[in-house]
Amino acid sequence: MSIRFANDVIAHCHVSWLDPHKVRQLTIVGSKKMAVIDDQEPSEKVRVYDKGVNWTGQYQSYGEALTLRVGDINVPNISMAEPLRVECQSYLDAVESGKPPKSDGDDGVRVVRVLEAASRSLAANGAPVEV
Repeated sequence: MSIRFANDVIAHCHVSWLDPHKVRQLTIVGSKKMAVIDDQEPSEKVRVYDKGVNWTGQYQSYGEALTLRVGDINVPNISMAEPLRVECQSYLDAVESGKPPKSDGDDGVRVVRVLEAASRSLAANGAPVEV
């Protein structure tokens, strides 16, 4: 599934319970760096790459217009906790404090709308569907 957001951000999601490769990975590509979050990694689940493309602005050929930039890889020290436990604790904290939870019923509705649009697109041979 590919999703284009109003701000021209594009997301691609591959989901299959039949796929023999168990992957739980999120890659975020920014203009200066990129981050990879890999839930299957036992440690070092997050890596930040100083990698990108620089636009020179002046060039005589296409190859001179863009230069690749490859820098360091940073692995931040992030304490990990079981996601379902964190979500349940967030809900309990919201009930006790009266503050809204991190994820609520409105988030669930938005997820279902995207899933329904994906189903409609699949039924229409991959045609784009508005959400």
